[in-house]
Amino acid sequence: MDERVNRRSELGPAVLAVDPSPVAGLQISFLDHLPLAQQVRIYDLSVRASRPLQHWANKYPLIRRERVWPLALSVAAAAPFASVEALIATARLNLWVFTLDDLFDEERVPLAELLRRAERYRAIAHRRAADAADDSLAMALRDVCDDFARYPLFQTLGDGWAEALGGTIDGMLCEYRWRDAFRDQTTEALPSYAEYVANGLYSIGGLLHVWATLITIDDPSTPHHLEHLLLMGRLACTCIRLANDLQSSHKELAEGKINALVLLSQGFLREGMPLDEAYAQARRRVQADITAALRQLAILQAVAQTDTGEPEAALADIARFVCDFYVEHDYHTVSALFAPRRPTQRRAP
Repeated sequence: MDERVNRRSELGPAVLAVDPSPVAGLQISFLDHLPLAQQVRIYDLSVRASRPLQHWANKYPLIRRERVWPLALSVAAAAPFASVEALIATARLNLWVFTLDDLFDEERVPLAELLRRAERYRAIAHRRAADAADDSLAMALRDVCDDFARYPLFQTLGDGWAEALGGTIDGMLCEYRWRDAFRDQTTEALPSYAEYVANGLYSIGGLLHVWATLITIDDPSTPHHLEHLLLMGRLACTCIRLANDLQSSHKELAEGKINALVLLSQGFLREGMPLDEAYAQARRRVQADITAALRQLAILQAVAQTDTGEPEAALADIARFVCDFYVEHDYHTVSALFAPRRPTQRRAP
């Protein structure tokens, strides 16, 4: 029997007699390897989350609407067992992080103003008073904080989340300074590959996402297993940081920015390796490190320690999904290439 028919049979008497996947226009092997019923659930969750996300983003002009749907898809793919409200809360945070990164990355705001805003955002994350009247991103962050404060685990994990937000800001500032040093050819000020990756776990917003995931999944046993879960979180963030660098390496090199491939290839060049070979070797090293981290994640997930196993699943699957997503897509342009469509349902004959 055709595999497509096998997958449809999992849906029971009311099947989706359509394409093998409701997101068939995307090339994401993580989704392609799931049963059709699970693909449909993830797609449905992403649609249900993206509508209120879009309404929320419309209030804040700095947030780019094209990221709404792919981020909704990402959080749904990682945690299809979560409520729509939990997915929305996590996706709002991710939209906020992308927008903050735009401010640092695109150099539209002077550094002095960035530093002022950074202190404002730290204060809001720690639930301290801060003037947000003229800063739409500060107002958006207040919404995000209010979302997370509704979850019981925020009382226990909220400080960790706020510290991770501060770490995200510090990581972005660090990369901002490294970029200036790279443009000025001040190579002695550049980090090692290991230093860059360690900073990148924060600068990409990964560890902030980890704390948000743990809060919103709301497994009561989570606080008792933080060491295990944060180890998984760091591995997941390593995968995401490096997968992002693989996807954006040519763009960032043209813009005078450093990333993992630039740092590694420079090291190989100093050893006398030709340019093309140095760059190819850097890509192989980064891909090998992603593969090793994904393998370790699978091992840690297999010995899940929480009551439900859902926190472990969400941390492992966000890494798997994003790594596969970045092979063919990015969060800035994918919406222009693909408009999600709801599959047509009909009863089986």
